[in-house]
Amino acid sequence: MLNGKDHKNFTACGDIEAENLLSRVLNEMSSALSGTGLCVMLGGSYGRGDGGVRLDRENGILYNDLDFFVFAREKSADAQVQLKEIAQKYEHELKVDVDFSAVMTVNDIKKNASRLMMQELKRGCRLVCGEDLLAEYLPEIPAESLPFSEACRLLVNRGMGLLFAGEKIVNNSDDTDFILRNIYKAILGAGDAMLIAGNMYRWEIAGRLELIEKSKMPDIYRELYREAVEFKRAPHRKRKPDMKSFWNVVRDFFQAAVVRCAQTNDVHTGIYCRCAENGELSLKNYVKYCIKSRSLPIMAWNYYTMPTVAVLAVSVYIALNRMPEKIDRQGELYRHWLIFN
Repeated sequence: MLNGKDHKNFTACGDIEAENLLSRVLNEMSSALSGTGLCVMLGGSYGRGDGGVRLDRENGILYNDLDFFVFAREKSADAQVQLKEIAQKYEHELKVDVDFSAVMTVNDIKKNASRLMMQELKRGCRLVCGEDLLAEYLPEIPAESLPFSEACRLLVNRGMGLLFAGEKIVNNSDDTDFILRNIYKAILGAGDAMLIAGNMYRWEIAGRLELIEKSKMPDIYRELYREAVEFKRAPHRKRKPDMKSFWNVVRDFFQAAVVRCAQTNDVHTGIYCRCAENGELSLKNYVKYCIKSRSLPIMAWNYYTMPTVAVLAVSVYIALNRMPEKIDRQGELYRHWLIFN
């Protein structure tokens, strides 16, 4: 577990101004949350120590969002209100999104132990305040033992980001940061999903890059992953001459990654079979889907015995067949992504 004592930097480049800024903000948050009984941890890029910095200092210093994870032995309704106020304060100052998770109990930690998010947090975070509940209740799972559904979860979230980026490109948005960030996240997510599905994932990005470089995928795809790693290490605002063509190349790589995870061009059947092979089919998944989606699929109901992120991975694969002019925010894919994300 990385903490304030053995974790030197928040950023990959060690930018002094960014390091001092984040140290000050976290100290202020620690003071504000003292006595709440909450365990608050900074995760994400800055928690792992590989966060980005805007070297041109346009729109602030920080590049990545601040992702905080909140744990407690018992939930408190008042805590969420206070966390929201703190988030709003620092979003205004830092010019990046400041996100606090919903408060998770000890039982939540145990239930979500196999999630990639939790295991990465275990290995790379900064304890802001409170007792370290992850050290006490979260077991370490080997990277190569992550469940197949975590590959699907990556494909869903990064695929949605790629769709949102495409929508902005089509509509000539000048939100370069959003577009580039989500395109390169989609590249990394696709590559990482293949490694998880192949039981080859590595916690360090350098290790994942090495495996991708040694893979038999086409040169253009290995080059894309390499470029995305460089972007993560040194984010920039340089658009490609033809962003639509670039998006299509990334889309092709992403869909190829889904096929590789499914181990067949019949993605629908393949992902179902992979979930079955990995023991991730259950009636509980079906019931959870029905309750949360407020629907009751009868025909082919057993398809929904997969984790819902696996169902959505297929939907994202299909949605990426074309570059979206406008994403249907009332449609099933978007609504279910919000519910099950």
